[in-house]
Parts: sequence; structure tokens; C-alpha cells
Amino acid sequence: GRAERYALLSAVRRAGGAVGGYFPADYQACLSNYVTAYLNRKDVQAALHVTRPTVWAECKGEISENYNRTDIQRPMMPTYSWLFANAPAGFNVLVYSGDDDSVCATLGSQQWIWNLSKVVEPWAPWLDAGTQQVAGYTVRFADFRFTTVHGAHGST
Repeated sequence: GRAERYALLSAVRRAGGAVGGYFPADYQACLSNYVTAYLNRKDVQAALHVTRPTVWAECKGEISENYNRTDIQRPMMPTYSWLFANAPAGFNVLVYSGDDDSVCATLGSQQWIWNLSKVVEPWAPWLDAGTQQVAGYTVRFADFRFTTVHGAHGST
């Protein structure tokens, strides 16, 4: 995570402290949870096929309090491999990573997913439909898709 944080801060410094129109004027990396606000929008939940009213929250206390601390070092690759082998036909898996995450950084996500499956569509940018700006990058593997989300934090 340090490499991404350093790269982002270096770019901001080179720009004279201004990050341009993409980010809010008072933007600070990893300070606000824009994903929660986004996921709580009714139109986004409809697009995700959420079937019952859902309120998303970042780092809910009961999750942290009940988290099995021995699982922290447990690798997730076997879980994903099992999922790919046992998922019903037509089951789609998206692994995503925000490029503004200093805890679960994009580079770390790539390190564990790259050997899970064969690449069938190479890296390509994906664009915001409204602005046509690059919103991240995506690569399709035989069993899943990995996508980065520009300016976001959080993964998987």
C-alpha cells in the first residue's frame, strides 16, 4: 500500500497540490468513504440487482468485533479456486480493487489473482459513460474479471 500512497501524493505535489476536476476540491486519499454513498444509491442497487432494501456501511463494528483473528493470514486463493470450480453455469465473478487504497492496494490484489486463471481478454481501460474519462482498467480471465476503479478504495 505504501507504493500507491507515495505515487498518489507525489503526483499531487507535482501538480502543485491541485488534483484537478476528477477529485473533490477537499479530497484526501482514504479519508472519506465515497463507495458507501455510491452503493447506497437506489439506482446503483437496482443496477446491482439488489432485491431488498440494503444499507451499506464501511467497517461495521459488529463485523470487526466478530472477525476471526486467526483468518488474517489465511490465503484466499483456495477459496476463489473452489468458487470457480463449483459455481453454477453463468455465474460471474468480479474482483475489483480501488487504485487509491493504501491498505488493500491494487498491486497486492494483482499479486494473488494473476495465477488463478488464464487471461482471455488483455488489460483495457474502461470509461465513465458520462464523461468518457478513464475510470479504471479491466482484464478478463477464464474464470473471472479483475477491474480497477480509479480514485476508489476497497477490494474484492
